[in-house]
Amino acid sequence: MKIGILTIHNSSNYGAVLQTFATQEYLKKIGQPEIINYKNTHTDKTMDLFRIGTGPRDLLRIGKDIFRAAPRMRLLKKFKHFFNNHYTLSGNPQEVLNSISGNYDLILCGSDQIWNPNIVNRYKTIDANYFLQFAGATRKLSYASSFGSHKFSKSEEKEVADHLKSFDSISVRESDSAKYLSLILNRPVSHVVDPTLLLDKDEWLSKLAISTTTNKRPYLLVYVLKKDAILKETVKLVSKHLNLDVVTIDQDPFSGFHCREHIRDAGPLDFIRLFNGASFIITNSFHGTAFSVNFNKPFIVTPPPTGANRILSLLTALESEEYMLKDQKTAVALAKKSPDFNKINKLLNILRENSKLYLKQAITESRK
Repeated sequence: MKIGILTIHNSSNYGAVLQTFATQEYLKKIGQPEIINYKNTHTDKTMDLFRIGTGPRDLLRIGKDIFRAAPRMRLLKKFKHFFNNHYTLSGNPQEVLNSISGNYDLILCGSDQIWNPNIVNRYKTIDANYFLQFAGATRKLSYASSFGSHKFSKSEEKEVADHLKSFDSISVRESDSAKYLSLILNRPVSHVVDPTLLLDKDEWLSKLAISTTTNKRPYLLVYVLKKDAILKETVKLVSKHLNLDVVTIDQDPFSGFHCREHIRDAGPLDFIRLFNGASFIITNSFHGTAFSVNFNKPFIVTPPPTGANRILSLLTALESEEYMLKDQKTAVALAKKSPDFNKINKLLNILRENSKLYLKQAITESRK
């Protein structure tokens, strides 16, 4: 069975790339997956060395890109190397997808925030391609699709409902989103885990040939989307309490806090190595949280800039929501209290197996 995957795959965002890879790898157990090489000129800009635009934010971005040109060039090279060596792509990038639907027995959209208008295009409107409107009579399935914390307007609700009525099966990544869509669609919508959690730690290390040995001294890894006062104070307090050097991954010109190593050119493989080697992790990213629990690393989640529901949905399912800080006052107390990974692993395995079962059943039923 040939399965087309439509997601945000051409990006320098670690979560986007690794969830694409995980979806592809798991689907190899069921059929012949292929990533549809959709050319989204908005999300693809993250792969440009200099992100050109005319808006106020674009001017800030290009200034930032010029300042960090050398590490960014190295980073983009690593991402492209990952795509070339670990993706099975449909061919050259295409903006118009109408001609390809006949190439597949089934097309799956997801994961990532493909249904969030604020993410997928500069006009902040719904992209019908991510709802598989080009697919015609080809079977359609959603796996762990997300609209993040976006609230649909009434007109957007109607558009979403119209797009999804022809889907054979629908699943999303957040529990609150599943309930909401079930109400507006008047049909079951499943809640499943992010694709990165379909693979356990051993599978990640094996599939990407990641060595478990490291030359680094024990370190606290910081992977965040925004560096606010709570984050900076938490890093300071926890690193001092644990007596750990700080290593941080991001593409910013400056770290914003004291650290031993500021890695600005990490590729997807570096990301996995650094998470695997860390003694403790501080993050405010959904995928930072997902890899922390999947790799059984003690962690703290500081308040995220957006999309808290994504992280809270995962932590609540794992009965670990206490590790999401409200302020830095409880940071040291949480750092002293390591998560119960025996409990977390049992709960995660249940979620993982239920999500695999959803995929297998949805694809099997789509064959009929």
